[in-house]
Amino acid sequence: MLRALASLVVVIAAVACSPAHADPFRIVLIEDRSAPHESEARHAEQGFRLGLEYATAGILRVGGRDIAVAVADDRGDPATAARLLEAAFGDGKADFAVAAGSSAAALAMLPVAARCGKLLLVAHAPADAITGASGNRYAFRSGASASQMAIAGALALGRPELNLSVVAQDDIDGRDAVAALKAALAPTGTFFISSYFLPPDVAGDGAAIGRTLSAQYEDLHGLHGASTLLTLWTGSHPPIDAIAATEPGRFGIRLGLSGEIEPKAKPAGPRVEIDGVTAYFHSLPHNAENDFLVAAWGERFGERPDGFAASGMTAALAAVAALSRAPAGGTNDLIAAMEGMRFATPKGEMVFRREDHQALQAVYQFRWDPQAASGLPELVHEFTNPEIKLPIRAGRD
Repeated sequence: MLRALASLVVVIAAVACSPAHADPFRIVLIEDRSAPHESEARHAEQGFRLGLEYATAGILRVGGRDIAVAVADDRGDPATAARLLEAAFGDGKADFAVAAGSSAAALAMLPVAARCGKLLLVAHAPADAITGASGNRYAFRSGASASQMAIAGALALGRPELNLSVVAQDDIDGRDAVAALKAALAPTGTFFISSYFLPPDVAGDGAAIGRTLSAQYEDLHGLHGASTLLTLWTGSHPPIDAIAATEPGRFGIRLGLSGEIEPKAKPAGPRVEIDGVTAYFHSLPHNAENDFLVAAWGERFGERPDGFAASGMTAALAAVAALSRAPAGGTNDLIAAMEGMRFATPKGEMVFRREDHQALQAVYQFRWDPQAASGLPELVHEFTNPEIKLPIRAGRD
């Protein structure tokens, strides 16, 4: 039945949630394979499968139980994501689900997980409400939240009398990121000047970006003190090259980036330097899990892994760690195992906070100088869990 979930068009009647089979341990991965996000979904799934291989030494078995994985495509529609999860936890009899798509999809799946009494692990979606106001005891998140990234960004870039303007993607994640950043910057003395929102797929549209940024340059130009234009982007294609091409340095404006860095990306222009924070870039973490991911990804796909690959692997490592502590796979046992659980990932060690089930994790501050010998972002500072003082906003039962 789980194989049927992978079809592009799935029509599902409402089903009652039923108990899980004892063996194997069934995991459903719900992702968005629609055209704008196909590569992100593919990388997350490949990273998840690599994580299972790494955590089980290639046998896909833990605690005497085989691990079976099915994949479902929600096509970018939150209502479809919720129906797929309902089916997986009902007739499909999945034990555990991983949300690998958007924040909107994850939020739509949260009440389904609660109603069915089964675990949902959110691999990448950053909206604060997922482990905040909309969270519940069945939801965990291994990806970084908007507030975690915002706090790290404020620590890295915020300082008294800095003039900061922001460009973000025009969706729930972009607006959540801007709101979180405003709150995080308040104690730093930074002047938050303005925010502008671009369509998530605007990365290659230099003309549209130029029109938007001309207004921001007017906002910043002539202000007393230093000025930074910060790009907040949770997708895989931040428009940083197009932004750099508009030459903000003409106005004395530095560039910043908070979010994903494409493994092959290079800043445009020979003198453009970028400061920022990211949850993952393949050359920044130094641990056995990341070494494995980089080597395996290069061997199998001939390139470097991105943040979606790392998020997929992280979710798999969390699932196996939980199952190794609760091999019977019962939901209540898994929740007890995961609350406070520490586990190793390619992004560094994480721990699921008991109060809200958010994975506390490192965020990496980088400086990207295109004239550096390596051509790669260089690590400035690794913000560890104690440094990122994440507020608890849990609304779970």
